[in-house]
Amino acid sequence: MPSIQVFAKPPVAGKVKTRLIANLGAPVAADIYRYCLDYTLNLVRQSGLDYQVWLSEDSSDRIFQHEAYRLQRGADLGSRMLRAISNQLAKQETGVAKVILIGSDCLDMTTDHFLQANEALCDHDIALMPTLDGGFALIACRKIEPQLFTDVEWGSSRVFEQTLNNAQTLDYRVSILESVRDIDTLQDVYHYAELKSLANVV
Repeated sequence: MPSIQVFAKPPVAGKVKTRLIANLGAPVAADIYRYCLDYTLNLVRQSGLDYQVWLSEDSSDRIFQHEAYRLQRGADLGSRMLRAISNQLAKQETGVAKVILIGSDCLDMTTDHFLQANEALCDHDIALMPTLDGGFALIACRKIEPQLFTDVEWGSSRVFEQTLNNAQTLDYRVSILESVRDIDTLQDVYHYAELKSLANVV
């Protein structure tokens, strides 16, 4: 079975969900991210799979008190993901190495998606789960090369498209999973009753 790598940030007001701050304020944006992060951590724990949390910076926040987290390293998101995935693939010395990397702001994600990604890797090199805004919420790999994340405009609506193009250039066999919503905009918040409650919007 694959290991799961969770990319996350400490839920510090002003540093997370910055696109929500203008409408909701930094504290509420941080509360929304904390809710999503808590959901994600509970999800991977419930999966029963081996997992590792990778943080953007050190944190003493109580939400990580039971996590032996590691720090992300790299000049951009692509290099940080490459390092985390490569690190875990290298550790898996027996059988077919499989790694799933996810973000921490997708309330649509379920443990079934982990099973689907694992199944996809039986006859594909990578699996991607697109987000509605043009990114991806999950990438699963049996192998990886630096070119997979080369010249990707991180944070743009072209992330999925550019990553897929790179994979095809590398002749990777790619499985595309169902599209999901992640939480970046006020419209995304409106989609979930629990987030609307946190944001005090109707």
